[in-house]
Amino acid sequence: MLSGDLAEFPFPSLVGALMSAGRTGRLHLRPPFLEAEVYLRGGQVVHAKAQAGERALEGEEALDLLVGLRRAPFVFEPEALPPHTTLLGGLEVPARLAQAQAAWEKVKLPADWGLRLRLPREGSAVELPPEALGLLARVEGKRIAEVLLAPGVLRQARVLSTLLEVGALEAYPEVDLPPEPLVVLPIYGPGSGVAYVDEALYAQWARAIRRGFRVRLLPLGAVLEVRPRPNLQGRVGLMEEDLKRLRLRRGDKVEAVPEV
Repeated sequence: MLSGDLAEFPFPSLVGALMSAGRTGRLHLRPPFLEAEVYLRGGQVVHAKAQAGERALEGEEALDLLVGLRRAPFVFEPEALPPHTTLLGGLEVPARLAQAQAAWEKVKLPADWGLRLRLPREGSAVELPPEALGLLARVEGKRIAEVLLAPGVLRQARVLSTLLEVGALEAYPEVDLPPEPLVVLPIYGPGSGVAYVDEALYAQWARAIRRGFRVRLLPLGAVLEVRPRPNLQGRVGLMEEDLKRLRLRRGDKVEAVPEV
């Protein structure tokens, strides 16, 4: 059974190799953010499907999408037969793959399509064409993969790439860490907008998130910059100005949740 990763064997080359070898079977792609399969019969691509949740593409549109994947584990299951046919095979498939590859080379999207999209917290005004505005209105909170899984994959990818490049959208990882119960400790001195947590807790969060993050204090909902500090086990240090603004005092209990 053939297996590997698209990071080492790009999708167009992989499909081309299976076609040249006259293989019959199912190519199963398993990135964490979608499920995809391509069926071949006697070296001809006869079916392709990509799906994430309730969204799905089949046939040529599915191939267009899969060409854009930069990394994904795959396995080829010999002799598996397709549930139905969505592609006619022949020379049209290699031509379609080549066209899609040329289109994706002009697109700049994160390799991780599991990232979610949101409007930036800060940013300057930018002028956008109607097509970009239409997409912008529909993508808040969705994963990149969900946005791409729509008719006109290559057009969606191009517009989304533009929105990210000009700063009209930002892509961020979903953080799924439990709230940390902490006791408030006053930090005396000038400054505000910073929460101090124990070095070990900060390191634990940093290992899980692997990018810059802030902290949200619950149930207040306040979002602050977060910094590590020694000997703060079970406590969160807050500046005097923030204590007044948030109406907190020494010994109050809060929960801290990191977010990007």
